[in-house]
Amino acid sequence: MRIAIVGGGATGALAAAHLAQRARESTEIIVIEPAERLGRGLAYSTDDPRHLLNVRAANMSAFGDDAAHFLDWLQGRNGAPAEPYSFVSRRVYGDYVSDVAAEALQSGRVTHLRDVCVEASEGPSLALLRLASGATLGADRVVLATGHDEKPRISGVAAQQPWDPDSLKGLARDAPLLIVGAGLTMVDMALSLDRRGHQGPITAVSRRGLLPHAHRHVAPRPLAGADTPFGMELSQLLRWLRGFAGECAAGGADWRTAIDALRPHTQRLWRAMTPDQRRRFLRHARAYWDVHRHRMAPEVEKRLEALRRSGRLRVVAGRVLNAADLGDRIVATLWLRGAAEPTSIEVARVIDCTGMADASIKSRNPLICSLLGSGLARLDPLGIGLDVAQDFSLVDAGGAPSPRIKVVGPLARAAFWECIAIPDIRLQAQELAERLIRAPALGGAI
Repeated sequence: MRIAIVGGGATGALAAAHLAQRARESTEIIVIEPAERLGRGLAYSTDDPRHLLNVRAANMSAFGDDAAHFLDWLQGRNGAPAEPYSFVSRRVYGDYVSDVAAEALQSGRVTHLRDVCVEASEGPSLALLRLASGATLGADRVVLATGHDEKPRISGVAAQQPWDPDSLKGLARDAPLLIVGAGLTMVDMALSLDRRGHQGPITAVSRRGLLPHAHRHVAPRPLAGADTPFGMELSQLLRWLRGFAGECAAGGADWRTAIDALRPHTQRLWRAMTPDQRRRFLRHARAYWDVHRHRMAPEVEKRLEALRRSGRLRVVAGRVLNAADLGDRIVATLWLRGAAEPTSIEVARVIDCTGMADASIKSRNPLICSLLGSGLARLDPLGIGLDVAQDFSLVDAGGAPSPRIKVVGPLARAAFWECIAIPDIRLQAQELAERLIRAPALGGAI
């Protein structure tokens, strides 16, 4: 059986590693990825040592059944035991995922094909992938693992993308900046600017003006599935979560213990929601969930607070109406929360740090466009991603799950929501690998 994995960032690398562990001798695994090395992708390609993981090292193993795998790798690299509660740089973690991928390649069961998949189709016995080089590859199963898709530009705003190498090119040391978004991407950008010696004022604007909370070393508390209120109405679920957080605080911990205890059950909670409940969650509760769930390292919190105390970073609630590029400056019009009328500011750059693209229909990825255009894929009912079945099958325009094309990682977030962090991705990679290896080589669904 031939399995083609499209995408060789962290998601594709973990999928390949888990498949290599379980593959039969007759199984061929091909990872289609243009980069020279597998495993880095967008998240772990940064060279800035201030960009730290947002999850403690103890939870960052590539393998759920070997919790110490990353800590052991760190010890081998540094020659000293690793601190489980530490937050290492994303660059170092990229080295780790690359090593995991390299081990899978050395097993002889995984091949790295440096190319780009631009189109996919399904035949009676094979899926056919057309590559940018002009070649065509047939596969019994295809795993879409392209991770974070390139975002479209903000409508009406002349904004730079945060990881574009030219986004800060030629920027004056005292230049004023506007950052759209106040989440973890904004935090990374602010730290990078500080490291470059930037001294100009930075305004970060988001709908609610909320910053991510920071991690604290709190005691864990297990939460059984039987004690988790799956299918509960959103308002009742919120009251339950607040009560649970209060119980944790009364026991000497805090709300972080409650959020962490809920983490193993979040995908099931999401799937238990009706489309209307999901819509209301995204509109009213998502921002609050994100700042509590996706936290920053304590070291990062200290640096960010120093920037705010110095007055170099200002975080405001509001939205950007437009931003006109006048050549030597950009005039941005903001409507701040509570203001009677819009206000304008002049900045040297606008940087879009709003996070992942919310609509796959706006994707510029040629493969995603091909799948949507041919009817092999469709958007989920809320339009935030591809429609994916619970067994990771891509759902076509008619509502039928594909027997050959599977989706893991951030591309599947409409189906699972919490699937962008390594602890979630590795579980998906493991479950999908087990399903694929059990499947017949040709014909039939998994």
